[in-house]
Amino acid sequence: MDRLRGVYTTVLMGLVLLAGCFGTTPVGPATGDDVDEIPNSPPVVTSEELFAPEMWDSPNGTLGWNVTVYHAMTDWDGTISVSGWDTDLDGAIDVPTTMAEGVDVIFLPVSAWVNLSDGYYITSIGFAAKDDGGTWTAAPLLTLRTQSAAYWAPSSTGPPTHNVYDADDANDDASTGTEDILIRLQLTGQDTLSWTFVSIQLSVGDIVTSCGVVEGVDGDGCYIDQQGGDLGTAWEPGEFIFLHENGVDIVTGQGTTVGIHVTYNGNTVAGSGSQLVN
Repeated sequence: MDRLRGVYTTVLMGLVLLAGCFGTTPVGPATGDDVDEIPNSPPVVTSEELFAPEMWDSPNGTLGWNVTVYHAMTDWDGTISVSGWDTDLDGAIDVPTTMAEGVDVIFLPVSAWVNLSDGYYITSIGFAAKDDGGTWTAAPLLTLRTQSAAYWAPSSTGPPTHNVYDADDANDDASTGTEDILIRLQLTGQDTLSWTFVSIQLSVGDIVTSCGVVEGVDGDGCYIDQQGGDLGTAWEPGEFIFLHENGVDIVTGQGTTVGIHVTYNGNTVAGSGSQLVN
């Protein structure tokens, strides 16, 4: 029994010595390097196309489309420092925004689109945001497709538009004056026709008169007055236009048949062809 007690004593002393060699873990709150860092949560973003692209001549004469898109973004553990649209997919913000959500109208020139060879165009843009921790998040790319054919070749003719126009006598009495409102035209179909490529001519007998969209321009004996459209640079489906005399007496009296010739990109637009003006 004494020998066994001695063995126990020796073992206990050994354990005490080992505890002294390896040390003990202190009890208490962790500080400094003992604290694990909480990872940064990236921003959350989304985007969506709202309306089909609309053909537009920008104020500097560049042809292209306006696209209407929606974005929303938030950051759960910080703030967003940079955000916006990348319109040429080069990884940089081209159209910045600071709004948490909003609707943006972005002009994309023809050079930003891919021609699908049938007069329709396609492109993609992306929305992205970076938080104050330096982390970027991008929404899935938006692929945009034009909904009507466009032919941007001023020196050549393209396939004809499928639109048609309808003519009617304007509610004005023809006279020997030079400011009569002669004819009302309405466009139907799917294509929006840029005035850059539209030509309207009126003919009475052997006299042909060209119409322009700016009143008072020398050489245009007829003035195109747009009514009800949203674009001042194009003739839109469903839109009415009125053809006025522009300092030239085209129709001298009631009961005159006026020939109408409308072309788009050099191709004849189907329509009435003539109208009796009273």
